[in-house]
Formats: sequence, structure tokens, C-alpha cells
Amino acid sequence: MNEIKEKIDINVSQDRLVATLYAKEPDAIEDITEEEIQELLKSYNIIFGVINIDEVDWKQKLTEDNKVIIAEGKIPKNGMDGKLIVKQSTDSTLNEEEKKNFRDVNKIPMVEENDILAQLIPPTDGEPGIDIYNNPVNQKKGKPYKCRSGANVSFNESDQTFIATSDGQLSVGDHIINVYSLYEISGDLSLETGNIEFNGSVMIKGNVPTGFRVTADGDVTVFGIVEAAYINAGGNVLIREGIAGMEKAVVTAGADIEVGYINQAEVSAGKDLKVKTSIMHSICVAQNNIFCSNGSIIGGSCSAGKMTEVKNVGNLANSKTELTFGISKKVLDRVSDLKQEQKELEVNQQKLRIMGDQLKQKKDAIGELPTKERIMLLKQRNMFDKTTDKLQTIKNELTDLQFEIGNYDGMKLIVRGKAYENVELMFGKYKRVLYQEYQYFQAYLEEKEVTIQSL
Repeated sequence: MNEIKEKIDINVSQDRLVATLYAKEPDAIEDITEEEIQELLKSYNIIFGVINIDEVDWKQKLTEDNKVIIAEGKIPKNGMDGKLIVKQSTDSTLNEEEKKNFRDVNKIPMVEENDILAQLIPPTDGEPGIDIYNNPVNQKKGKPYKCRSGANVSFNESDQTFIATSDGQLSVGDHIINVYSLYEISGDLSLETGNIEFNGSVMIKGNVPTGFRVTADGDVTVFGIVEAAYINAGGNVLIREGIAGMEKAVVTAGADIEVGYINQAEVSAGKDLKVKTSIMHSICVAQNNIFCSNGSIIGGSCSAGKMTEVKNVGNLANSKTELTFGISKKVLDRVSDLKQEQKELEVNQQKLRIMGDQLKQKKDAIGELPTKERIMLLKQRNMFDKTTDKLQTIKNELTDLQFEIGNYDGMKLIVRGKAYENVELMFGKYKRVLYQEYQYFQAYLEEKEVTIQSL
């Protein structure tokens, strides 16, 4: 065997899925026999996925490349993640046939009682692989999609569907489905209407002037302009005209925000931010994506958890414009909450362990515990098991979230027009300032460096 290994040997990949035969002495390739290769494979215990040597011109490949793949395992097939299929339309856009006059610009996604709203599709397990030693290679199983029924929605376990329990407005938010009743204002907010606080959705067919506040558990729809006002929606926010914020407007949504333009405002979307024309000198945060595909982002700071797509960034005056990408604040807050809960549970677990040890010692000493302490020991065991299970659940979720925090995959900037000087790109802690103009490009993080690539 040593004589064979002086002429040829085998490299095994780290994942044990590929074995490569290579020549140590190229001049000795012609003298190598198939029997020697088989003996070499046997010495490495390689038995799965071995190529048929008779069908491969292995000597020529060894001569030309000095190596040839001699065995390949079966790559594991990872499972597909679960997903949510929405069965009802959530589109708020009216087509020309639906418009009766110039004021008809949007529609509210409405559903009726007993409508099927959405269906959960379960994850798949995938298939394990086999390495070249004929050992199984574990696949990654798909994760279930987490979604729960909210207001006026029930969940049918048998077919995994969400069903409306009343008429109202459909709102598919961040892992929750609600059907909200609607509060409607026919014109502008005024002293007559006052500030609005409502546990459903709000539609305002006029403007929201300076100083007014609108708070809704559901969606907020504004047909006109939002001035230096405050809007907070648990669901989506749709502003037909735009936000003229005068550096005082604050607009927050638990899900998507759709708006014509944003000027001098603070905007935060729990999912996507969609802007038709421009974002100017504003602070915008979207936990998922920012879409301003036909407009410009000038000045201020825009932060997206995943992707920003825009036509132009910055301006000829080189106004400082910051675009940041990274983990969402929701995830960071969730990690903080879980760590605090984990700390408290670990303290309780230790107290329960001490109590259990004391009761067990007493039982060993006297043989049988009194009834009261016997019940106490049973309760201690039950609470200890529940605490241990809950701790494990928290640890599992923390592991998944910590991976997400360190994962910059899919985070990118797409510019379909021009980016001017003094635009600052930040992916987590990695930063790049543009000192020249760029056109039609995408930017992303690659090997700890912000990379720019033409579209």
C-alpha cells in the first residue's frame, strides 16, 4: 500500500461527499492499474458513489489535470420552509373601470364572514444524503411559518386555514391576520373630529393637519396630505398624497407603509416602505425593504433590514445621504427579551432544584414524606420540568436569532439611476462612502467589504 501511495493518493472533502484521486508522480501514471486504485479506495473505506473506472478515461484526466474525482456522495436535500398563502386580495389599487370620479383612488381590502383568508403550508423534511463512507448526512429540515389569528379571525387546525368570523377589512401583518372594522372620516381631521384613537382601521378622505394624532390597531388610510402630525398603525399605513412633515411628522406602521412622497419626516415600517416619488431629508426605517424605484432618496437616513431599491440617491449638491442595512430592531428587541426571560427562568430553575434536593434528602432520611410535603415534591417536579422545557425553547429560538443577526445574505442596495457623491452605505458595522458618481449598480456586503457591481 505504501508503494501505491508513493504514486497516487486520495483527498477527501471536508463534508465527506467527494473523493479526489491525485498523482504524486506524474511520470508513473501510465503504470498505475485499476486494481491499485481499488485497493487504495478499500484502504480509505470509500464504498459509496465510486465511479465506474471502465467508463472514465481516468489516466488522461490524471495526466492533464493531475486529479480526477473518484467518488461522489449523495448531497442532502434540505427541506422547504413553511409559508402562508393569502387567499383574498390585499391590493389597494383601483383600476380605471372601478374609478367613478377623481376622488376614487383606493379601495379597502374587505372580506365577509366565513371567508377563507389564508392557508398555512407546512414545511418539508427534505432528504438525507449519503457520504462516500456510506454514512447518512443529515439534511436541514424546513421551519414552520409562524402566523396566528388576530381580531375576528379563527384558525381551522384540520386544513390549516384562517377564517373570517365577521365582515370587515383584511389586514395581513407581521405574522398575524386580522379582520378590522373601519372608522371613516369624510374630510380633513379638524377640531370637530379631534384626535383619533381606534381599535380597528381608520380611513381619512382628506388631510391630517399639523398637530393631530391618529392611533389605530388596524390600518390607517389617508387620501390627502399628512403634515406635522403623528400616525401610529398596528397594521398598514397608506397615504395617497404624501408627508410634508416640517421635521415634526412621525408615521409608524406594524406592517407596510405606502406613500406618494416623504419630506422631512420620521417614518418606520414593520415590513416594507413603498414610496412613489421621493424621500427627502427624512429618517426612514423599514424592517424588511424600502422601495423607491421611480424616485430619489436625498439627504437624511434610510435603513432597511434587507433591501433598498431606488432610482437616484443623493443630489448634485452632494447632500449627505445615509443608507444602512442590517438586522431589524424587532429582532434585537426579541433577543433582549429572550435573554432576560432566560435569566429569570434559570434563577427559578436553581431554586426549584434546591427545593427538590432538600425534599429528597428528607425522604431518604425518614422513609416517607408527610402528605403536604409529598404534594410539594410533586409540584416541584412538575414546575422543574416545565421550566426546563421552556428554557430549551428559549435557547433554540436564541440560536436561530443569533444566526439571523450575523447573516447579511440578501441585504443589498439596487440603484437604477444614479448615486451622487457623499452617499454613505453601511452594512452593519461595515461602511463605504461614495466619492464619485455611480450609475445602474447594486451594492452588497462580500467578505466584510461593501462591494459595488454594475447591474
